[in-house]
Amino acid sequence: MSSSPSTIEALVRWASLKKYRIEVTYGVYVYTPVEKAVFWTIFCFLFTTISFAAILYTERNVLLLLRYASIYISGEGGVINVLSHLFPKSNAPFTMASSGMASVAETMSTAAKSQIP
Repeated sequence: MSSSPSTIEALVRWASLKKYRIEVTYGVYVYTPVEKAVFWTIFCFLFTTISFAAILYTERNVLLLLRYASIYISGEGGVINVLSHLFPKSNAPFTMASSGMASVAETMSTAAKSQIP
């Protein structure tokens, strides 16, 4: 007969050690029972929400990072092309970047004059 714990027992032990670590780190062990209930409710809600978002958007974000990495490596399009894909076309600072430094200088000079009363 084997003396090693089952998978479920090992998972329960791991979870109880994590709970103990959180309680000691954040001082939850000195809370009243109502405060503990509020803390663990908020903690579980945030953990579940963040985990769900990470699982839901991981594939999309990895594909996005690989696409932009390939643009940087191949040199096609450059930084301006990447910025135009990240931000909507109506965003003025990024749309004017494609027209060059002269346009940036003109915009900056008119912005400085707009502050004069």
